[in-house]
Amino acid sequence: MASGTSKAVYVALAGNFFIAIFKFIAAFFSGSSSMLAEGYHSISDTLNQVFLLVGISKSKQPPNKLHPYGHGKEQFFWAFVVSMMIFGIAGVLSFREGYHKLLHPEPLEYVWLTFIALGLALIFEGTSLFLAGNELKKQMKKEKMRNIIAAIKHSKDPTVLTVIFEDSLALISIFIAGTAIGLSYYTGNPVYDAIASLIIGGLLMIFSVVLASETKHLLIGESISKYKRNKIIKKIEALKEVNEIIDFRTMHLGPEETLVTMEVNLKDNLLTDDAEKVIDKIEAKVNATLKNAKCYVELEHVPKKRVKKKKSKLFR
Repeated sequence: MASGTSKAVYVALAGNFFIAIFKFIAAFFSGSSSMLAEGYHSISDTLNQVFLLVGISKSKQPPNKLHPYGHGKEQFFWAFVVSMMIFGIAGVLSFREGYHKLLHPEPLEYVWLTFIALGLALIFEGTSLFLAGNELKKQMKKEKMRNIIAAIKHSKDPTVLTVIFEDSLALISIFIAGTAIGLSYYTGNPVYDAIASLIIGGLLMIFSVVLASETKHLLIGESISKYKRNKIIKKIEALKEVNEIIDFRTMHLGPEETLVTMEVNLKDNLLTDDAEKVIDKIEAKVNATLKNAKCYVELEHVPKKRVKKKKSKLFR
C-alpha cells in the first residue's frame, strides 16, 4: 500500500472525527436538520476510514493454504462495506431527519456555530481530498489515463476511490448546508434547512450505490487496465521465439497484486532448455510492468496453420 494512500485515510479519519463532534454540538444548539445530517455524514465517514484501515491491515497478511493468493481483496471487501455504511447510516438518517423537520419545522438558533463547523469541515475535507487526488493523479500517470472520470472508473485502489468519493460529496454537502442554513436564518423559514437535509441524504444514497458498483467489479475479479495489458502483450509478441499469444487473462488480487495466466505458441524446433528460457523472458516482461504479479505460462508448439485456425482470447 502506498504511503500516500494511508496518509490520506489517516488525515480523513482524524478530520472527520473532530468535525463530527463539532457538527453535532452545532446541530444541538442551532436545531438545524441539515447540520445534523452533516454530523451523520461525518460520523459515517469516520467509521468508514476505520474500515478502510482494517482492509489495508488485513490485506497485508501472508498467503496460506486457505488463501494461496494472499488477502489483497480484503481492501475490496471493506470498501464495499463502506459503501453500505454510507447508504445505511449517513444517507437514511439524513433523509429521515430532513423529513421529520419538514413536518415539524423549528426556528434556527446560534447559527454562527453552524458556520464555524462548516468552515472547519471545509478545511479538513479539502486537505483530505487534495491528498487523495494526488494519489489518483499518480495512478493516472502510470495508466496513461486522460481524464479524472476515466481514472475513477478504472481505479484499482478502492481506498483512494472511497476517500475521493467521500470528500467530494462532503464539500458539496457543506455548500448545500451552508446555503440552506443562511436562507433559513435570514428568511425565518426553516423549510430550506429541512430540504437541504433531504438533498444531502439523497446524494449520500446515490454516491453509495455508485461506489458499491465500482467496488463490485474488483470483488468479482477485474482485469488490469487496457494500457498495461496491451503493453505486456506487445512486449511478449516482440520476442523472437514467440509465434503467437493464444490466450491471455489477468485479474487483480489487490490494488497492487495481480494474477496473470497465458498460453503462448512458440516457434518450431525449440529445445526444452530454450523453452524454459522463453518462460523466464516472458515473466521478466510481465514483472517489468506489473511489480507484484503471479505469472503462469503454458507453452505450445503448434504449426502455424493450426494457430491461424485457433480463436484468440486476448480480449483486446
